[in-house]
Amino acid sequence: MTTPSILRVGGMLVGYYWLCPRKAWLSMRGIWMEQESDTVALGRLLDEDSYDRSDKHIELEAEAPDGTSGSTIRLVGKIDRANLREGVLHETKKSRSCEDAHLWQVRFYLWLLFRNRVTRADGTPFRGQLDYPLLRRTETVTLEPEHETELIQTVTAIRNLATQDIPPARLTKRTFCAKCAYEELCYG
Repeated sequence: MTTPSILRVGGMLVGYYWLCPRKAWLSMRGIWMEQESDTVALGRLLDEDSYDRSDKHIELEAEAPDGTSGSTIRLVGKIDRANLREGVLHETKKSRSCEDAHLWQVRFYLWLLFRNRVTRADGTPFRGQLDYPLLRRTETVTLEPEHETELIQTVTAIRNLATQDIPPARLTKRTFCAKCAYEELCYG
């Protein structure tokens, strides 16, 4: 299999990659298990019902250099909600169990804004916020220069993953897998 002529890397795919490259590989091939997942359904319900609808969903696009081939990769993102007056992007999550993946997903969205030279009204960068309504907690997320380097490496790794004919190995440390929509496919 070869990489699609126009690979589109989105925030959810970045989160999947940070969590489990196999899950990212399967989703890039159109294998979606979330429609069967009660956890995903609860997450969607939380997003729809937990916050003020005056905040807007925003879709973003940008291009980034591919660190290996010299070409560019199309980046896309759909932000759960944004408070444009305050310059805050919000991502709603059910629990903190996959927090690293959540952080990288929000950093990815902040990076898309940065790549498009979009700032808050006062010229400062947007900030992100992870919202955990069931826990009644929030976490602030910022994009630092070292995060941009890591995001370029992540996007390049995802591009390389897209060219693989077989999926990456299953995780050996399966703490997350029991709650994953792909668990039965990988281990069933």
